[in-house]
Amino acid sequence: MTAPAIDVLLRNLQGDLKKTSPKSLFADGAPVWIYGAGNVGKDVFRVLTYRGVEVRGILDRQAKPDSAWNGIPIRLPDDPAIEVGERGRAHVIIGIFNRDVEIPPIVRLLKELGYGRITTFLDLHDHFASELGDRFWLTSRSYYAELEPQIQAGYGLWADDASRHLYAAILKFRLAKDYEALPAPDPANQYFPADLPPWPTPLRFVDCGAFDGDTLQQLAATELPVEAIAAFEPDPANFAKLAQYVRTNGSANPDSVYLYPCGVGASTSQVRFSSGQGEGSHASLAGDSVIQCVSIDEALPTFRPTLIKMDIEGAEDAALRGARRTIAEHRPGLAVCVYHRPAHLWQIPLLVQQLTGGGGSYFLRSHFNNGFELVFYWLPVAC
Repeated sequence: MTAPAIDVLLRNLQGDLKKTSPKSLFADGAPVWIYGAGNVGKDVFRVLTYRGVEVRGILDRQAKPDSAWNGIPIRLPDDPAIEVGERGRAHVIIGIFNRDVEIPPIVRLLKELGYGRITTFLDLHDHFASELGDRFWLTSRSYYAELEPQIQAGYGLWADDASRHLYAAILKFRLAKDYEALPAPDPANQYFPADLPPWPTPLRFVDCGAFDGDTLQQLAATELPVEAIAAFEPDPANFAKLAQYVRTNGSANPDSVYLYPCGVGASTSQVRFSSGQGEGSHASLAGDSVIQCVSIDEALPTFRPTLIKMDIEGAEDAALRGARRTIAEHRPGLAVCVYHRPAHLWQIPLLVQQLTGGGGSYFLRSHFNNGFELVFYWLPVAC
């Protein structure tokens, strides 16, 4: 099954790529403001300054009186000191890229306040992809130009219209930079979607990227029968919180709970790791520590899982390969994040098709804003 809408998106992309120029974005000489005083906004400031673009100031709804950063004033968007005429001449760059903040309401607010021209972070990244770098699923749009066969193959896997619509919407969001294309996310039911067939019970649950026990807490709230849990979390601070959660919530968990201070990957090895970043801690060649990484096949040879969840900061494809024997023998349900890398949207479902030998049902659901917390669900039965 292919999607004509995806074919059109990719054809339009070819034309767009020929028009993209960093110079054209600031050719009108309008005074530039950045919306957002967080880390992304500061990254935007550094890139623009390096490129010789003068930044007039930073807008932020949490701005304090007389605050500044790096000599640049930080002001409320509706600060009376920013006169109507100045707002109308301004070019505002939205320096926000995360799962928690919706961008269309910010665009509407800025327009209501009279700001003249607004560029989203997706638009800016399109012009400065090399300087701003890959961020989760966000990369240069040229990456997608030659990938239509794989993208269309991914589209053909989905079991329901909601998944097909979301898959196409995510691609439209990425390729056409259209925030309005995204359907409303479902933050309340991540990993346990209410609109999908239930996971097989009693659960024998493997939690890869257990963080501080947040998914185990969600699982307890579902009141599903659980027989055993194996949870992996390599960040020391997160692991301590995970252990504390399990210790203090014994009645919410089964008797058999096994906690591993390890990462999960294709094989058992040691890797460098960037720790201390909360749920964003991840394997990195520039990491500040070394962690033990294991494969599910080797770490859990007799566990017999019925559900495996993975949210491991881009290592999901490697971890699935490290569970190939477990998946083939026991055919557990899978709940795998597919937003950490651009190609995971289609690569991971296609990999699961290969690892399982076919069959089962494929679903896609969105659980937060801006293409974050996008989860692929595989059920071992046809639906």
